[in-house]
Amino acid sequence: MAEGLPNDVDEIIDLIARWAAGYSTGLKWNEVAKLKADMMNVPSRWRNVTTASLRTKCLSAGLSVDDTEIIVELLRKRQAGRRLRPTAGYRDFRFQQLPVEGPTVCIAVAAGDV
Repeated sequence: MAEGLPNDVDEIIDLIARWAAGYSTGLKWNEVAKLKADMMNVPSRWRNVTTASLRTKCLSAGLSVDDTEIIVELLRKRQAGRRLRPTAGYRDFRFQQLPVEGPTVCIAVAAGDV
């Protein structure tokens, strides 16, 4: 985990790096759209992330310098109050990692319910 980066953001960057590793051209448009949507739909997840810690994580996860700068610039714009406009099909997208904030909620499932 990058220094000062919440676990959920750390996991998201690892996931994006795995996706990007499968292409010779780096991030695809839909991965950028997913990031934009998550930054808009779950602002609490990204609120306390610094551009320096995000850059460090992206590079250590294996993202290219160009892809890293795309991601860092999205964060910079969002934290400056600008709206990010994801493609229509991704507007409601949210990464499944739970934002790290507030008390932890534990859900118990009875054995017969599984």
